[in-house]
Amino acid sequence: MDILEYINSAGGECIGCGFCCLKAKCGASQRLYPGADVCPALEWNEERHICHLMELPGTLGELYREGLYAGEGCCSGLNSWRREPIVDRIPPKPADNPIPPIMQKFIRALSKQFVSSDLIHLTMRHFIHLLKKDGMPDSQIEIAIKKCTQYFSNDRSKFNEEFMG
Repeated sequence: MDILEYINSAGGECIGCGFCCLKAKCGASQRLYPGADVCPALEWNEERHICHLMELPGTLGELYREGLYAGEGCCSGLNSWRREPIVDRIPPKPADNPIPPIMQKFIRALSKQFVSSDLIHLTMRHFIHLLKKDGMPDSQIEIAIKKCTQYFSNDRSKFNEEFMG
């Protein structure tokens, strides 16, 4: 059985339910948006989910369409969403990113340095203490810590992780 026969037998034509993008980010999304929980290229257009990477013009768009098997149909036999009405399944974004862009860059730069995991842990604990002392709500603190952790861990050198643990 070739790939097209498998795809057609597994699910049929893509209906834009969002299952693939939301359940298993493609390689392109992982490379372009390493810390994102949901691919920023995925959008709900009031009828279906669409991928903006596939809409790019020229050779780059062609490469994304080819790599993501655009037009080839659904190949996920585990996709139960195909039998349900197509609805917006993209989770709402947190109110605002509590970390200003300049601080995001600082965290990313710091993550490249040879800093021990213990020091990072102690610094984060102190950061949480300062935010609580300033009266920031726990929900906002949780978002801030999650974002800091994402920025730091996504850019941290693999050598640092292996050496420092």
